[in-house]
Amino acid sequence: MEWFILFVGVIIVVAALLETIWTTLWVGGGAGPITRAASNLVWLLLNAFRNHRLMVVAGPLVLTITTMSWLLLLWLGWFLIFWSAPTSLVASSSQAVADVSDRIYFVGYTLFTLGNGEFSPNGDGWQIATALASGAGLFTATLAITYLISVISAAVSARAFAAEVWGLGDAPAEVVAAGWDGKNYSGLALPLQSVASQLTKLSQQYLAYPVLQYFHSGEAAKSPIASLARLDQIVMIAAHGVPRGLRAPAVILNSVRSAVTNVLQSLPQKFVQPADDPLPVPSLGSILQRGYPVVSEEEFADGVRSEQDRRRRLRGLLNAHGWGDHGI
Repeated sequence: MEWFILFVGVIIVVAALLETIWTTLWVGGGAGPITRAASNLVWLLLNAFRNHRLMVVAGPLVLTITTMSWLLLLWLGWFLIFWSAPTSLVASSSQAVADVSDRIYFVGYTLFTLGNGEFSPNGDGWQIATALASGAGLFTATLAITYLISVISAAVSARAFAAEVWGLGDAPAEVVAAGWDGKNYSGLALPLQSVASQLTKLSQQYLAYPVLQYFHSGEAAKSPIASLARLDQIVMIAAHGVPRGLRAPAVILNSVRSAVTNVLQSLPQKFVQPADDPLPVPSLGSILQRGYPVVSEEEFADGVRSEQDRRRRLRGLLNAHGWGDHGI
């Protein structure tokens, strides 16, 4: 019995299971260390080219590498465990001792619950180990498949959020202008309430599925990141660009701003490093052209400036994803 090899194998198996549980079941715990390191490396390499078409593959690639790493680590760990004892496995027909390739085959066959092939565990202890390996494989594979489906569903929800934000109007000021009902801007209440609800759900999905942050869209109109900044521009006009008595209900405006902040807090700090300057002050041109009431440019700029901390983080987020101001 090679005790050191057995010890290393057990450590790798435990690490693989903890990594899987950490990433899939610990809501709010972020990704496990191995998953986080692999994800950061993939993102760093693809983001270096600043090509949106290339960055689109980051999410699927990170998700594939993540789930495959759990299974491969588990495979390696159990292989080392069965390799630690020369007579742990024997051929079912000839009783010949299994070689290295036979053990790799046996462990893979067992982990994916296909049986144990043409080999059998030699002794009670190795029979128990085989059962544990089969259970660990089933557990990890089930979590991996469930995680894949959940992340893809969350990515679709994120794109739906982006589509709804961009569907409100061609420019932030036009969205606010469309909310004018002849007396006030209360027409904004319903669409903003709907978007805030989606955004709150999205913030929790970013916490539950850390790899979701690497899903990048090739178009700003399909990007939840660009849409988040665009939504903030809309809220800035609705909250500071129109006269106080004519604004949409404050509770809804505050709800949207809170939801935006929650998303920023749910993302890793490397993505939301504050930029030197906040997002540019949005234009009120479309509202002025229609003759709807707005505040003075000075009052509007002062109001927007009071929220520059969040807007600097939003600009930093845009820059991290290669959008810049043109993305909103």
